[in-house]
Amino acid sequence: MNIHDWLDGSAARLIARAARAAPERCSERLHEEWLAHAVELPSPASRLRFAMGCWWAVKMINRQAPDAANVVSSSAVTADVVMTAYAAAAVPLFSRQTNPGAAANLLCDINTTPLIDVMLVLLITLILTLPVLTHAVKIDLPQGPPPTATVRPPVIDLDIDFDGTVEWNGTVVQSMQQLGDFFRAEALKIPQPEIHLRPNSYVRYDFVAKVLALAQRNGLKKVGFVSTGTFRD
Repeated sequence: MNIHDWLDGSAARLIARAARAAPERCSERLHEEWLAHAVELPSPASRLRFAMGCWWAVKMINRQAPDAANVVSSSAVTADVVMTAYAAAAVPLFSRQTNPGAAANLLCDINTTPLIDVMLVLLITLILTLPVLTHAVKIDLPQGPPPTATVRPPVIDLDIDFDGTVEWNGTVVQSMQQLGDFFRAEALKIPQPEIHLRPNSYVRYDFVAKVLALAQRNGLKKVGFVSTGTFRD
């Protein structure tokens, strides 16, 4: 006897044993249908695998409710009978599940909450460990000449008293001609001095206008009034 004959004989015996273990009302019918389907299978290994499925289907039928026999007897023949028994029992072949009805309550979804927590922790750790990036570009700027020191021009206080008397830095000027000489001498200096004009509040305006006109004719450009608060009345 070769291996093929042995596999076929084992499959036939297993089918017959499974049919005898089935409910009495459908035992003979299942035996005929299973043998007929086994003959149509292409190889001895497939026939033996089908016989084991039949045996397992009968085990599941006997473990479930008494109305399972009606389900098997009303199902399609051959392989559909086995699949109906699998579906009714909800337990696959060689399963470690002891309670057939518990498999329907199992969840097959992956819990992604721990994965998200781990990814957030890794992301925060990566952000904290990254070095501070400084984007610096070295630019060689042209070097110009150093700035010259600012020389403040000298200041000349020019006071005009109420009666038209002119004082040059506290010294009384004798005449308008002498004042013109002072203006011409100061206009030639570099830098040109600043004339701070401080007229008395009671002096006539024509005296002030003559002094301003004389300074302008002699080339003085920096003439300004100081202490103008005395003229607010």
